[in-house]
Amino acid sequence: MIRHLIRWLASRRAQALIEFALIAPLMFVFLFTMVDFGIALDRRITLQHAVREGARYAAVHTDALDIKQRTVDQAQDILDIADVDVCYMPNPDDENSDPGDPGSAVRVSATFEYDLAILGPVLSGLFGGSSVGTISMTPSGTARLERGVEGAVECL
Repeated sequence: MIRHLIRWLASRRAQALIEFALIAPLMFVFLFTMVDFGIALDRRITLQHAVREGARYAAVHTDALDIKQRTVDQAQDILDIADVDVCYMPNPDDENSDPGDPGSAVRVSATFEYDLAILGPVLSGLFGGSSVGTISMTPSGTARLERGVEGAVECL
């Protein structure tokens, strides 16, 4: 009787182990995919913060290179200066205003491509997993100009 009970418990454990071995890879792929999307979302929030801060800085500063550098500094090493664009829009309330006049708007935008990996960024680097695609991020921030800007580049 006890021998039969031990065999029965052992067969249940083996069955559970086999079921886990079949389901675990799918669970891990799902888990690492969720982590990768979480990292992509973190990058998007960081970029949005950076361009918003760049636009706030641009409202009172006139040098486009300084504005771009401020945006890159806020992006936590995600962006390069070449990824940031600064342009000016005329005041919609004043038909005679030009881009760069006080009261018009400045727009700071950035472009960033995030590579989605099959096994997430950590396991992808360890096991050579391939990228399944990219997420293109183009956040922008707008602010009202407090000072006039000479030679302002108009937004397209």
